[in-house]
Amino acid sequence: CNEKLWSELSNYLVDDFDLVHLPIPNDKSFDEITEYYRETLKGDELNLIGFSLGGYSAGHFTHQYPDRVSNLIVISNGLTELPSAEVKQRNHVLQYVKAKGYSGISRTKVAALLDESKRTDSLIEQIQEMDRESGIDTFLSQYHHTTHRKDLYQELACAPCNTFIFCSEKDKLVDLSWYNEATFLASNISVNRISGSGHMLPLENPEELAKYIQHY
Repeated sequence: CNEKLWSELSNYLVDDFDLVHLPIPNDKSFDEITEYYRETLKGDELNLIGFSLGGYSAGHFTHQYPDRVSNLIVISNGLTELPSAEVKQRNHVLQYVKAKGYSGISRTKVAALLDESKRTDSLIEQIQEMDRESGIDTFLSQYHHTTHRKDLYQELACAPCNTFIFCSEKDKLVDLSWYNEATFLASNISVNRISGSGHMLPLENPEELAKYIQHY
């Protein structure tokens, strides 16, 4: 994904926030991405919003520099390590793409990222266009450098800043098995699930997501 991911959502937020888009740099580990953001972001009391891999990256930054963040909003990510089966699958895909090349994300794969009610031709084509623009270098970088992760939720639950997770209740890519409202009631982490299975929420549900961000 690139900045176009935020095109619909930003229309609802531009009057209330000073929005700054931060791409995920290529060929960097999470520690290196965090240091890149530390050097790029100015000031403290930041409000960070991240989607999917970007949500985990924002969580990693907050874990390393919690005093610099006021609010962390993570969209479609559970702040966990990837399952071993997914890590294995990613490694196979990485080797295949290195050998055979990358032809882009298929319509079937894009449709699987969307709630059934949102699977329009225009939205599928928009996501495919972002994938083409990002290209093989970004694909290889993210599969190579950002597959191995660690759980962040326990540390963030104790951090001085607020962490909010926004996701679909049936999104298979988001692992929230660790979350129990009673256990985390006294912590600074909270979860809001919406109905459906969509992963691409900034494009699928921009108005509902904007209201959530404005509320917090």
